[in-house]
Amino acid sequence: MKTQFDKSRIVNVYSPNLPPFKLTLTFKTTFNDVRNQIIQGWSVIPKRVRIFNQNGHELIEQDLQQVLDGNKLYITLFGQDLDASIIFQEYEIVSEIGKGGQGTVLLAKHKFIGSSVAIKITRDMEEEDSIIKRESKILKELLHRNIVKVFQTLYFSKTKESIIIMEYLDGGSLLQLIRNKGTLPEQEVKIYIKQIVEALLFCHSKTYVHRDLKLENIMLVTQGNTWVKLIDFGLAGMAGTQRETETMNVGTLPYMSPEVLNGKLKFLCPCVDVWGLGVIMYSLLYGKLPFKGRTNDEKVNNILQCNFQHELNVSDDAKDLINRIFVPKHNQRISMQEILAHKWIGGNGFLQFRRLLKKQENPYLRNGKKKYDYEIRKKSVCEEQKVKFSLPLIRCRASSQDTIIDISK
Repeated sequence: MKTQFDKSRIVNVYSPNLPPFKLTLTFKTTFNDVRNQIIQGWSVIPKRVRIFNQNGHELIEQDLQQVLDGNKLYITLFGQDLDASIIFQEYEIVSEIGKGGQGTVLLAKHKFIGSSVAIKITRDMEEEDSIIKRESKILKELLHRNIVKVFQTLYFSKTKESIIIMEYLDGGSLLQLIRNKGTLPEQEVKIYIKQIVEALLFCHSKTYVHRDLKLENIMLVTQGNTWVKLIDFGLAGMAGTQRETETMNVGTLPYMSPEVLNGKLKFLCPCVDVWGLGVIMYSLLYGKLPFKGRTNDEKVNNILQCNFQHELNVSDDAKDLINRIFVPKHNQRISMQEILAHKWIGGNGFLQFRRLLKKQENPYLRNGKKKYDYEIRKKSVCEEQKVKFSLPLIRCRASSQDTIIDISK
């Protein structure tokens, strides 16, 4: 009986300094057959052909049988290693749109399709390499309409380079929105917060905690609308991971929770995302961060004591929700599920979220499985007893001065 691999398959092939061409594969295709097609397609006689999949992993001859129709392959013709420059054969770099501790983010345009993407690149940083690998792995599992999509990841172990190709969100961040508008209407804030909560509930249902929620990491999909997506999962971790195997003191200082700052968090918990959400909500409503201070020590002290103030131009329901979020003891803090069910959000938001997850055609999950972790798990991810997952230690970014942001400027 014939299988899909017995049929001929057409794949797109890219090689340094050469135009792309379409390679034909069958079940019996060998490296020598590939070499002959290269000679015909590129009019080049290769010395030593090396073939890599779209993640940058080198293939052996038997692997060609598993390459699917429409896949992408990279080829070097003279035995050289694949490196990050291969991406420039497919994409034209337009501009640099971000640079930070976890690499450089570039705006790029596909040379043949014309679509825009964001390309995140790290170079010569073993620690950052492990972070970007983890981020790409997590994002591939989190297929949600309010979480940035990943199209492709490439790793180059010998050159210590990593690349993530993601969708480009050109509406700007919520931080930019506040700086342009100042305070936002409460109804508009409610739209943003509800989307963020639903995205975080989905993350938590998959046992992931974002840990670096901030205005800069919430992006508008396009200008002029209110559709937002979460980005930057470089510090994300798995709920239940104990502090012996995972650094807990990470994040951006104005958004960090008391249990993270005082070192009392024994295992990773979604409660830190609840606190970060509260800081975002407060900032959107009031146009400023809740916990101020002339020095980092003053800011830390104000966070630990929950020293913040409300203003008159916000509804009582909004104030009530913020008060329930900014609770020093994380086990007494409102949960993400309760936030979605809060009357400020809409009252029955959590029930609506559960119904959506039960549907086969789930608008919050594209191309996902029909059986969801959210429905399988009866206990909160906060109550996970053991998680057999060991994550590499990552450096604490809380002390970095360039992460301290004053949105009131």
